[in-house]
Amino acid sequence: MEMPQAYPKFRWFVLLVMIVAAAASTALMIAPAPLIGEVSKTLGMDPGTATGTFMGLWNIVGATSCLVAGFLVDRLGISKMVIAGCIILIVPSLLFPLVGYNMKALILLRIIQALAVGPLTAIVAPLAATWFPPQQRGMVAGLSGFSISLGVLVGIIISPMIFAATHSWLTVMSRVAIAPMIALVLAIVMAFGPKPPAFHDEISAEAQAFADGAFKAALKSRTTWIIVATVFLSCWFFTGFNDLTPGYIAIEAPTGLGYGPMMAGKLMGIYQLFFMLGSIASGFIFEKVFRESAKATISVAFLVSGALAFTIMLAAVAHHIPVLAVVLPIIGFFAAWVMAAALAYVSINYHHSVVGRITGLAFGIGFYAGIPGIILGSLALKSTGSYHTSITIVSTVAILGAILIQFIKPLPEKAMNPAKLAIAED
Repeated sequence: MEMPQAYPKFRWFVLLVMIVAAAASTALMIAPAPLIGEVSKTLGMDPGTATGTFMGLWNIVGATSCLVAGFLVDRLGISKMVIAGCIILIVPSLLFPLVGYNMKALILLRIIQALAVGPLTAIVAPLAATWFPPQQRGMVAGLSGFSISLGVLVGIIISPMIFAATHSWLTVMSRVAIAPMIALVLAIVMAFGPKPPAFHDEISAEAQAFADGAFKAALKSRTTWIIVATVFLSCWFFTGFNDLTPGYIAIEAPTGLGYGPMMAGKLMGIYQLFFMLGSIASGFIFEKVFRESAKATISVAFLVSGALAFTIMLAAVAHHIPVLAVVLPIIGFFAAWVMAAALAYVSINYHHSVVGRITGLAFGIGFYAGIPGIILGSLALKSTGSYHTSITIVSTVAILGAILIQFIKPLPEKAMNPAKLAIAED
């Protein structure tokens, strides 16, 4: 039974650790992207192959690591997972300049880097469930999305700056490692700080048996798989829209709009900024506006972002930069709600002994969405010579997400957070 808990002020430091660690991970993830031209030239491959090797590989390995990490976080705890994730990021990053342009070694280092995604992603919902009261868990989930976008933004900005100073993308990879180094120091401090109020009684064999039973009950619930599918579709939309839209804006007609890479960068920068703002606001929206209803929050988020994504192909929007500059930020603001609402739902509604495993399951499977998203988008672009079909697919994915979430239902009692169960029984 989950008794009333006193949540220490130290939880805000723990939240800071999560934000810095997640941002560090995505900064290293995106660091090669602005330099793909230089990466492909130095390694003697075309840009498409370089992108698939250094960006696509991250998605595959990162997704797999989430599946494993979800089971580990409930047993090892949050501090150990963050420390492990930071070390996994730091060590291979520092080795990039040492291995030179040895392709096999570079691929191995990239694989090791991506293994950090699991430990640093699987902690989010358990952190919210154990360190924060229910009314603040939506905020934690929202700030998780903010930290991911923050890392992308930082990586995109500092990667070209470091390259301009060093003329080596290998050096860029090593210097961006300063971000996980900072996160590691913070995580070590967290490990020696106050302990979370929950899980103090979760050490007996009886408690472990209950946790295993709760997880099995969760796996049998339709709601669990709807949450997993929702995260999958959200990742598909996020990856597809971010990968396709810059090219659509930049490349000459009839393939794209022909506004050039500089304008594409500016417009997508605004989109990314509002995605971050949407992540920050999502906690308030989930808790206060929609009264902790994942169905309502996710439905509105998917419908608005999906419908507006379709409109960027319409002449009234596409042929007017000021209109695009309004529509794209709105898409980003609403799209940010989905992941945050799913995380908040898991942290609030599931028994705290299985929150980590459910999070790892959802994001482990969800991150694989980048693979069909990239493949189908690329095939459609290649076969039609236009971005329209590719963007239509992405828009349709969001609409499907809005439909799917309508079938969510209450969890079985054994998998439910006792506090929510007590409310349901009153």
